[in-house]
Amino acid sequence: MALRSWKFTVEPTDAHLRLDQVVSLRTGISRRAAREALKLGGVQVDQKRVRVASRAVSAGAEIRVAVDDALGQPPEIDLGIVFEDDWLLVVNKPAGLPTQGTQASDKHDLLALLTRQRPGQKLILCHRLDQGTSGVLVLAKDKAADLGRTFQERTLRKVYLARISNPIEAQTVDQPIGRLRLASPARFGCTGDVMEPKASETGFRPAIAEECDALAPGHWVVCEPKTGRTHQIRVHLAFLGAPVVGDGLYGGLPDAQLWLHAWKLFLKHPVTGVELELVAEPERFRRSS
Repeated sequence: MALRSWKFTVEPTDAHLRLDQVVSLRTGISRRAAREALKLGGVQVDQKRVRVASRAVSAGAEIRVAVDDALGQPPEIDLGIVFEDDWLLVVNKPAGLPTQGTQASDKHDLLALLTRQRPGQKLILCHRLDQGTSGVLVLAKDKAADLGRTFQERTLRKVYLARISNPIEAQTVDQPIGRLRLASPARFGCTGDVMEPKASETGFRPAIAEECDALAPGHWVVCEPKTGRTHQIRVHLAFLGAPVVGDGLYGGLPDAQLWLHAWKLFLKHPVTGVELELVAEPERFRRSS
């Protein structure tokens, strides 16, 4: 990604200018590029997205600007539906698609895509997947079905598939995870100078033949996170010396994609009480014929 970002405070001498003028002046991008960044949601004033180019800005206001030259047009793709009823929508999120808006855009993500495809339907995101991760993603159609607390309290079961750089034995990793101080881009870890480490637990086992025979050759593991930390599976596998293939952030073997997939989700329906087994098959990992 060709992501560029800026953060600055409006000077008193610039307070009479339009927002697009201030952005152009302080970042060096053209007025046209500034207006495009505003249109995409890549400009924040005091931590709120602003789209009005002609808006007046006050001295002392904090401006954040993010521009991603690789974005292109907002995606229009058909999402695989894993499950749908009057209360829930469960999709198979494609790899490479952010779950929700990024710094540079709130039009190039899964939630924005569904908003365009289902105008007038209010959807509540119950949890998130990393941009490079594919698989089961749950949205609620009504507040009564919002599973956000269920995901926070971990009263469900998640199962992931990952192709890793080195084989590992079946084991449980019980290692706190925290953000690595001064790391850029942001990374998390179990060791080193980590900030506010939190208890984290993930179960791992090698995939059996039935689970991976149809997949590309490699070392496949089934992962069950018991807690919900950012990048948890990726960090714990890196801790074991077996990072996910394609995970350049944590030392995985180079590849064009992140080989991590949210495969299965077991939970109780928030309204009907029916036990659900939600499965998104890892089609993108299938062995080529």
